[in-house]
Amino acid sequence: MPKSPVTIPKRLVTFIRNTHYKDPDAKKLATGGDSTAAIMATPTGLNVRLDASLAVREAQSGSRGNTKPRVNPSTSRRAASLLAFLQTLWSEAGLNQWTGASASRHWGQCNAMLLAEAGTARINGADAQKVLHIMRRYEEADRSAINAEFDWFLDGLVTTKTVTQRGLVIGEIGEVAATQYGHALTLRQSARKYYASTTQIEQISRSHAHAWRALGSTGSRVVAILLVERTAKGHLKLIDLAAMLCSSAFIPCDSIHEVAMTNRLVSERRDFVKPIRMAPDDDMLPDFILRDTSPRTHVEVYGMNLVPAYEARKKKEKRALRLARGIPALEWNIDREALDSLRLPPVVDAAATT
Repeated sequence: MPKSPVTIPKRLVTFIRNTHYKDPDAKKLATGGDSTAAIMATPTGLNVRLDASLAVREAQSGSRGNTKPRVNPSTSRRAASLLAFLQTLWSEAGLNQWTGASASRHWGQCNAMLLAEAGTARINGADAQKVLHIMRRYEEADRSAINAEFDWFLDGLVTTKTVTQRGLVIGEIGEVAATQYGHALTLRQSARKYYASTTQIEQISRSHAHAWRALGSTGSRVVAILLVERTAKGHLKLIDLAAMLCSSAFIPCDSIHEVAMTNRLVSERRDFVKPIRMAPDDDMLPDFILRDTSPRTHVEVYGMNLVPAYEARKKKEKRALRLARGIPALEWNIDREALDSLRLPPVVDAAATT
């Protein structure tokens, strides 16, 4: 009988969080006030409403019904995209942070922290353990257990005469290859294939261009959340996908140049955070924040220097705001200087400031 999902020991979660990416000042999701938010933090865990349905009901005519989740008109709760959910989960788990305690992070650590945040979550009203599978790091010695856990999850993706149950899978993209009928995608943590049409892959590559172009490149990783359903023959059909570009240590990035900056900060064991935009009213969101300087230093990676609007927003406005608020900044203009020629501000000795 397939095993149910594993539970990460609390002591291991605490050790990983403190060693790699705990930030006591990190901004968490609001725990109240906005009852229409798509993603809410509750005493029992995250409560998420996605803009995609995990249970597709058949209409009386035999055709598929509305694939969007049902909404109670009295609440009019907003819905989150797959990418927004993935980014929020990453941020809530602290995976957008680095303390400098080490110079590497592997998928097993990501898996532990993500499970700690998502284990008690509700997604579209369902228990996350039934509709979300976060791939485990592959270890040959644990192959049987890993396969059994995934099979337990897949057993819940059933189709009846009235409804098709779908599921979400999070992992690192390994390969996207053409097939006779379209494309097959695999994750690094498993050899199982997810089948998609050529049109789907083309649309995904446009929607997540920065991440898609980085597939196979050195020093970067591409994490994805897949919406899938199981066919009558047992194949996994890809319904939708959101891809997130990350550094080699799985820190989310907005461009391949940010990946390079992140990899340098990690290799030099700097303490920093990569902010992820959660609120549209943030007037000065930096690319990175160095937390081992006093005061904290904003880091900006500038490109696209031929776009006037970009220049005005990213440079003039932000520079004026930082000057007014006394925030130091380090700027890397990718068109004018090499990253290795950039001098990072010195680390402040925490003991000397106490």
